[in-house]
Amino acid sequence: MQMKEIVNSSRMGVLVVKPVSKSKARELIVQHHYSHKWNNASFGVYNFGIFKENAEDEAQCLGVASYGYMKVLKAKIFTHTNPDAWMCELNRMWINDCLGKNAESILISRSIKLLKKMDSNIVAVQSFADGYYGKHQTIFLENKRTGEITHQQNLTNSTSRSRYIRDNVAYLLGDFRTFKVHTYRYIYPLCKHFKFKTQQQPYPLYDKGEILFDWRRNRQVIKDRLKR
Repeated sequence: MQMKEIVNSSRMGVLVVKPVSKSKARELIVQHHYSHKWNNASFGVYNFGIFKENAEDEAQCLGVASYGYMKVLKAKIFTHTNPDAWMCELNRMWINDCLGKNAESILISRSIKLLKKMDSNIVAVQSFADGYYGKHQTIFLENKRTGEITHQQNLTNSTSRSRYIRDNVAYLLGDFRTFKVHTYRYIYPLCKHFKFKTQQQPYPLYDKGEILFDWRRNRQVIKDRLKR
């Protein structure tokens, strides 16, 4: 079975989408993605790179799409006849600016084709960047010292103790610029038996803007939890 997809683009030439190692995906995401973060526990179950033809060594990778587990893997948000069915998530993606603006859609569509070949139990892909299933506002924080972006859950969920401590100390020190953005949930079914429990909604007017937000938390409670 050929584990690569070849696309002849009139503007970008011949492109190749194929699996890459988890270590390479992590390296590119941490270096180039706006968040500069990688979650070892859930990211990188399947990773795909995009290359120019005849320049297909991992060192020549021009973009990467990393698929892994949802934040709440056991959440019952869909039904399926296969008891082993699961929905993966497009956790992170980065594309080199040297490629054209259509490279993103090529990488997503062709990597999904490869996903179906590699794991028949994957019945849908979730992304928060087709089928629109709602939106909500999410709080993000930018470290004013490092430029690193972190999700609000990293300051409230103590599963990762080192991250919880580090980010909450930064909050107490006033190192964060806090803002809200609209987060859009997209579901791409891979199987006719997949049924998402929320009804698909009409596509909204897309709003990518940031809303500055003063996230006021009980500082004494934070200190007490950090001590524990």
